[in-house]
Amino acid sequence: MLITLDAKVLARYPDMQVCGLVVRGVDAAAVDALSFDGWPTPETGRAEEVVAHWKALHKTLSADKHARCSIAWLVKAAATERLRRIHPLVDLYNQASLGSLCPFGGEDIARLQGALTLTLAHGQEGFVPLGRPDELQRPGNGEVVWLDGEDQVVCRALNWLESDRHKITERTCDVVFVSERPVPQLPDPQDGMTWLARKLAGAAQRIHAFRLDAAHPQEDA
Repeated sequence: MLITLDAKVLARYPDMQVCGLVVRGVDAAAVDALSFDGWPTPETGRAEEVVAHWKALHKTLSADKHARCSIAWLVKAAATERLRRIHPLVDLYNQASLGSLCPFGGEDIARLQGALTLTLAHGQEGFVPLGRPDELQRPGNGEVVWLDGEDQVVCRALNWLESDRHKITERTCDVVFVSERPVPQLPDPQDGMTWLARKLAGAAQRIHAFRLDAAHPQEDA
């Protein structure tokens, strides 16, 4: 699978970095057996600082006034005890996200049609929002989106809305995790990604870590 940080995104955010893992041959039973240690509790002041930075940044990621960063929702849900377990792999990347205060996402590789690209939308790409499989949306022109190999939207506004088409399910065998860092003032997701790799080390056949930036904008994994 080819994972790409498009030059159009780098032109807008020259310091953009994407940290990720490609995990193949997931053993569902082994993942289910992993201990769940609860949701990490970020330090309140630091969490507020990070969320405020993301809120300001999201105004440049999408013209949609509803666009939000996933970490903002996670922090609020965890603080109010509304964060629930969804699927073992999803729970793991949500734990990594809270622990590092970085937005994490995970997609089923089998549904990505051979590619995952962070780019700017033209506005005609199709997007099926998570939990609403019969609804078709279009991203805004110039919105920062992840696209699959058929130019269908995987996630809108960098890490706001996930697609129902590419979601992790009980049948997922291969998965890619990503976390974006558009500016250096935000936390580095590397520690969270390393933690995630260690948790999955005994539950997958192969784990490949990667990092995209201006010097290395593409990875074949």
